[in-house]
Amino acid sequence: MSNSNPQISVVIPLYNKAAHIVETLNSVRQQRYAAAEIIVIDDGSSDGSAELVEQLNWPELVLIRQENAGVSAARNRGIEAARHDYVGLLDADDHWTPLFLQEMASAIEALPGAGLYASAYQYRDSEDVYTDAKIHAHVDGVEAHIMDDYFAIASRGDLPFITSSVVLERSLFLDRFAFPVGEGMGEDQDVWSQMALYSAIVYCPRILVIYNREADNRACIQNIPSQECPFSARLSEVAEGERTSARLRSDILRYSAAHILALAKLNIEAGHLSTARAMLNDRRCWRKPLHKVRCEVMHWGSSLSQRGRSRI
Repeated sequence: MSNSNPQISVVIPLYNKAAHIVETLNSVRQQRYAAAEIIVIDDGSSDGSAELVEQLNWPELVLIRQENAGVSAARNRGIEAARHDYVGLLDADDHWTPLFLQEMASAIEALPGAGLYASAYQYRDSEDVYTDAKIHAHVDGVEAHIMDDYFAIASRGDLPFITSSVVLERSLFLDRFAFPVGEGMGEDQDVWSQMALYSAIVYCPRILVIYNREADNRACIQNIPSQECPFSARLSEVAEGERTSARLRSDILRYSAAHILALAKLNIEAGHLSTARAMLNDRRCWRKPLHKVRCEVMHWGSSLSQRGRSRI
């Protein structure tokens, strides 16, 4: 494998994103460093999304259709179909700034051998409203570097990178990793966590990706989990293993605590107070005491509100 001018395939899973997919694809075509190929895996869309892709008729664009099997199956199939050493992942409603692939290629050339290359990102909350992610990474400058504290960073704020801001080393991914099929939320964090445990991560702190939070069918909005996601439970088992250092164990359990508290907050906001209470009772939550107390106060206020409405 040559790391000089690395060829990067792009994989985009697509499910009912007719309002966004063309903008997303245009952001790939506008890259200063051209993608070697663009693979769209249509996961059984019914809103005309796939037809919009077909109409573009770009030579580097490949559309693969499959019956609906979920985003993990679509990503796995796209990575398998890719013809090049590196694969950039992009969700069908996010987009890249023009320098994303150039920065990733430079990182690959400067720091070869990692399983994952990634950048920082920004939230798009509406057409004209953008918000910086709260990434608690202590780095000097904006150059790409080895990230050796993924769990510590991810446990203190927003994730340092998202699915749309990563480039994977294809052969390593196919040999050792896969997005877990059938898990509706957290499937991406499962892969990033495994990469952090068993591979090197190279990180560029420049904001090169826009995460579209205004999209209308985000999984975390449609289906709020009623229990801890499987990736977090699996990680907690790793943390308790005999070979895990005390520092890594603490970072992993804090990361799981952040995940559980985030789910508890979503359930409180949705009025699922008994579900939220069960989550808040998890002893790991005390590893983030301020966040736990804030959630407890939210839960208490929502409980009072529900009781008040029940008496009317």
